[in-house]
Amino acid sequence: MTQKTPIFSVLIFLFSLTIYAQQTPHYTQYMYNMQTINPAYVGVTSDLSINLLARSQWVGVEGAPKTTTFSLNGRAFGGLGLGFSVINDKIGLAEITNTNIDVSYTVVLSDRNRLSLGLKGGASFFNNNLAEGITPDNEINASTSGSHMNVGVGAFFYNERFYVGLSMPYLLKTSQFRLDNSDDVTGLSDNINIFTTAGVVFEVNDNLKIRPSTLIKYAPNLPLSIDFNTNILFKNKIELGLSYRYHDSASAMLSVVLNKNFRIGYAYDKTLTDLGTNLSTHEVMLMIDFNFTKRGRWLDSPSCSFYDLPRP
Repeated sequence: MTQKTPIFSVLIFLFSLTIYAQQTPHYTQYMYNMQTINPAYVGVTSDLSINLLARSQWVGVEGAPKTTTFSLNGRAFGGLGLGFSVINDKIGLAEITNTNIDVSYTVVLSDRNRLSLGLKGGASFFNNNLAEGITPDNEINASTSGSHMNVGVGAFFYNERFYVGLSMPYLLKTSQFRLDNSDDVTGLSDNINIFTTAGVVFEVNDNLKIRPSTLIKYAPNLPLSIDFNTNILFKNKIELGLSYRYHDSASAMLSVVLNKNFRIGYAYDKTLTDLGTNLSTHEVMLMIDFNFTKRGRWLDSPSCSFYDLPRP
């Protein structure tokens, strides 16, 4: 007989029906690649940017969230930015893979200010493996699987020292968190996630820069999520950061730039909620940026990974 998954994994899935449904994954190192939450971000950082990120949340807890992300974006022509991303997210007995294509257009507001507008479109494929679990009453539910479409929008204003973004990356309803595969779910989501991001860079001297930033996520009927971050960059090569997610967690970050094109990063989160302070989260990242030609429409902003202020 196949061994069933312990009750706790089933409870995590049922918990996600009301709390996690239609929620985008959390990232501690979101500031290095905001493409996953804002389609207007594509093309902002470099001619070609590749990002890999793996996050393991609440290590040691069976069924805890695990997220793997691959994203690719760059600059085409005439202010057009293009991107592609794949996000695999697991929690309890539920798994979903989001695939998206992002398109942005950069508007020149002045010599030093840019506004990027973006659209996101794609499909999500999910599997709720409920047959592998048992409920507290020893009941077994049938597994469900399927797919649904997605669209999102975003805007991103930036210059060489400051940025602010607003986005809604997932506008449509999802049929994933339904126990009946026959449910027909269409239309706008009842729980649209709204993201606001902002950041600035202060140049202390030629070797030291400070980058405070914030991310605010709002969804109806859910607690407001606010991240406060402060990163310190030494000689454009080593970056240290501290982060606090309001009423949720505290984090420490370290990243290193290699050969100007490669960045490797690590983040450690400590849970501060009633779930227990012994819960920890690990996140690792690899980012590759390339600049092939100088394009006057775009600027390097404080959100970029590899920048060297001041610029002419």
